Amino acid sequence: MGAVNRGHLSDLRRQLHLGPREGDEVLHELEAHIEDKARDLIDRGASAEAALSQALDEFGRADRVARQLYEVHSRGSWYHTALAVLPHLFLSMMFAFHLWTVPIWVFAMLMLAITMSAIGWRLGRPRWAYPWLGYCLMAPIVSWGLAMSAVGYGAWGVLTQGALPLGIPIYAASFAYIAASLWLVIRFVSKVARPDWLMASLAVFPIPFLAYWLVYFYSRGEALQTSGLRLQEVDASAAVVFLIIAAATAAFFRIGRRLVRVALLVITTPSMIILAWLSYQGGPGRVAVFLYAAVSLAVLLSPALFELKADDAELGAASLEPSAEGSPGGSQG
Repeated sequence: MGAVNRGHLSDLRRQLHLGPREGDEVLHELEAHIEDKARDLIDRGASAEAALSQALDEFGRADRVARQLYEVHSRGSWYHTALAVLPHLFLSMMFAFHLWTVPIWVFAMLMLAITMSAIGWRLGRPRWAYPWLGYCLMAPIVSWGLAMSAVGYGAWGVLTQGALPLGIPIYAASFAYIAASLWLVIRFVSKVARPDWLMASLAVFPIPFLAYWLVYFYSRGEALQTSGLRLQEVDASAAVVFLIIAAATAAFFRIGRRLVRVALLVITTPSMIILAWLSYQGGPGRVAVFLYAAVSLAVLLSPALFELKADDAELGAASLEPSAEGSPGGSQG
């Protein structure tokens, strides 16, 4: 009967959106509950097939049960919520006190993010680890952006001067690094997007704002300045943005409903870009900011594609199992 139950619970497993360990525990409890109910019906005179069918009917639709279980088991405790919020609060403090211009503080923050991410990875990627994992992506993403700028600078030199401003080995190394870092980021996101793409989106939640900040200021050379009232005003705005990210993360962990979590990320991400644009009082025009916000939203929702791909692969494998199992059974019959 256990094998039959696992077949009936396969749809529930795909829609549960819990980690492997937590999902297996929940399914084991549900399977035991269904089997107990079926045995009780058998003791009352029902056949094994009828008893299992009635037990599954009383169990309910897989999507509704999965949604209820997700709301119960995905809601983080206050302790886990605090661990998830900490990196955003640290970034807010770094901007508020202008510490991002001090290399030792940037290095310390990066090492802390790597350490917490490694601990979380060893523990099976608990939900509090995802924001820390997201900040570990900043190093390859920033270096990828620098390599892209070098390639773009070379292309501009060819168009305007007919020659490369730098040597060919530099551009070859840039292309190789772009491919390697892009593969690393995609590999990482595809790994953490299973089984719940929303957690991968939470990991990359601050990246659109940081990318906007880097592009805006490095394109003007202002990010290299370490003093001045103008930069301090921008730091204050960035500190407020990371406080908003921290608050949104806390709400994400404490709210169990999946649709509310999606709405929270969808609303907050473009709002941060628009807030940054209004605070910086300049830069790209409204159309450019709107396009950037739309691209940021697409990046935030892109982990859902990895989950859909994984679901299609699981459905394909599940569709092959009955034929594989049914052939020996038919020959024996």
